[in-house]
Amino acid sequence: MLLDWLNGTETMLLLLKWWPLIPVLWGVEYLLISLITRRRGKMANAPRPRMDLRGLLSAVILGASIFIVAEQEHYLHLWNKVSLNLTAAAVDYGEAEGNRYEKAPLIVPVELNTSKITVDGINGDILIHRAAVEDIEITATVWVDQLEGAQAEAVSEQSFVQIEEGPTIKITPQYKAYGDSGKRQPRIDLDISLPEDRRFNLDVRTMNGGITLQNVEAIEDIALETGNGELILHRIYGNVKGKTLNGAVRARTVQGSVDLSTGGGKMDAWDVTGALKLTAVVGDISAAGSGDEVSLSSKNGNLTVDGARAKLHAESLNGTIDIRSEVIGGDWEVYSAVGDISLYLPAAADYTVEGSSGYGNISSEIDGLIIDKKTISGEAGSGEFKLRVEGNSSLNVKEY
Repeated sequence: MLLDWLNGTETMLLLLKWWPLIPVLWGVEYLLISLITRRRGKMANAPRPRMDLRGLLSAVILGASIFIVAEQEHYLHLWNKVSLNLTAAAVDYGEAEGNRYEKAPLIVPVELNTSKITVDGINGDILIHRAAVEDIEITATVWVDQLEGAQAEAVSEQSFVQIEEGPTIKITPQYKAYGDSGKRQPRIDLDISLPEDRRFNLDVRTMNGGITLQNVEAIEDIALETGNGELILHRIYGNVKGKTLNGAVRARTVQGSVDLSTGGGKMDAWDVTGALKLTAVVGDISAAGSGDEVSLSSKNGNLTVDGARAKLHAESLNGTIDIRSEVIGGDWEVYSAVGDISLYLPAAADYTVEGSSGYGNISSEIDGLIIDKKTISGEAGSGEFKLRVEGNSSLNVKEY
C-alpha cells in the first residue's frame, strides 16, 4: 500500500488474482516448522507446533479490511457497473419503429479548455463524427413505438438531450418512460458532429444501441461501452478501449492502440498501427494489416490473422486458427484446444518453430522444419523469434 501511494500505482490489486497463494504459503510454512521441530525434538523435549488460528483469523480480517478501505474506488467502480447491468435488465427498450420525431439541432459551444466529451445513454444508436462545424452539433431522433397520435407525441416532447458545458461536455439523453409497465424507454438516436480543428477524449456509454465513430481524433483516449449493439470505428486517432456484451465489432484505420471485447459477435480489425487486442466469448475474430503487437482470444470462434509484423498471441478454445504473414517481427504464441491450426510462414526470415499436436496430424512445406511424431521443430535464418504452437487437432505449416 505504501509503494502504491508513493509511486501512484495499483499493485495491491494483484491480490485479487494471487490471493490463493496466501493459504498455500501458510501450508508450506507449517510443514517446514513441523519438520524443523521434529528434528529438534529428537534431541530435546520441544513442544509440538500448533496452528495459531486466532492469529491467522485476525490477520485475515485486518488485511481484508485494509485492502477494502485502500481500494474502495475499485469496488465503487465495480458497483457502478453492476448497478448499470441491473438497471439494463429491468428496462424495456423501444424499437426504431412506429413514430419518428427529429429534434431541432443543439449547438454546444466549445471552450478553449474543453478536452473531453461524455455521452451516457440508455436506448439508441450513437454516431460521432467530424464535420465542417465550429461548435458541437447534436441531432436527436426520437422513436416511440406502441403508441399513436397525441400520446406518442407527448412522450417525444418529454424526451430530450441534456447538456452540461465546461472542460468536460456531458451529453445525457433524458427518456420519458411509457407503456403498461411504465418502464419502456423511447429510442433516442444521436448524431454528434465535432469540429474538424479540435480533438477530444471520449467516454461513450449506452445500454442498448450501437456506437459508431467516424474520422474522430482524440487527444489521447477513447472509451466505449454498450450492453447490446455494435462497435464500429473508422479512421480514428487515439487509443481505444471498449466492450459490448452482445454485438459485432469493426475497427478500420486506427492510429493508436485498440482493446475491444464482445460477449457475442464477429470481430474484425484492419490497419491498426498500435497494439491490438480483441477478445470474444463467442465469435470469429480477424485481424489484417496490424503494425504492432496482436492479441486475439475467443472461447468459441475461428481466428484469422493476415500480417503479423510484431509479437502475436492467438488463442481459441474451440475454433480453427489461420495465420498468414510475410514478415516475422516478434515472438508468437498460438493455441487451439479444438480446431485445426494453419501457419503460412515466409521461408526467408529469422524464427524458431516449436509446435505440437495432441491428436491431429502435422505437416510442413518449409525445409528445415523436422516433424517427429506429434511435434514439429526447426529454425529459419538466425532463429531470433520464437514461434510456439500448441493444439490438439491438425497442424499445417505452409510457405507464405
